Amino acid sequence: MRYLKVTAQDRSGNGKADTALLHFHDPLASQIREAVAVDMNADGSIEFGFAGDINHDGKQGFQDQLLLTEFAETFLQLNWFNIGDNWERYLKIFTSDYHKDGSPNIVTCQFSEDNGDLSQPIRIKCASAYDGDNDGVFDTFTHSDINSDGRADKADKIQLSKIVKTFLAFRWFGTGPQG
Repeated sequence: MRYLKVTAQDRSGNGKADTALLHFHDPLASQIREAVAVDMNADGSIEFGFAGDINHDGKQGFQDQLLLTEFAETFLQLNWFNIGDNWERYLKIFTSDYHKDGSPNIVTCQFSEDNGDLSQPIRIKCASAYDGDNDGVFDTFTHSDINSDGRADKADKIQLSKIVKTFLAFRWFGTGPQG
């Protein structure tokens, strides 16, 4: 099962996430692809990004950079980051295809933190989006505080919806070459 592991870091030391590191894992192929996005002045906008072929269509282009920017700007708002260049906190995103038709029905976001033993991360919180009728539209979301502001509200649902939408645009789900 393919998954995306995303780590945010506060490398400038100003108390805000400014770097997003994306690692696309494919355990069946022992493959990891990487992308990096940086918000240089902590204003919430990505100034530099190294996307590569992030949507896995065989070409590196402007669309890849747009997808990375949109995903990273949303992710950096979640306040789930590490101080400095640490890697303890991360988000793991993966899909489930219950209809076995190649299209995901559930996108799960697991917010985890390593406790020093890399094989035993602590899952802090989890949020999911559901496409119950398999029409390609994720219309049900868990009621979770994904932006760490102490409330599970409409802002969380909006951010979860954005994370899910951009993750699916990466086409990094399932087990085949294109998901």
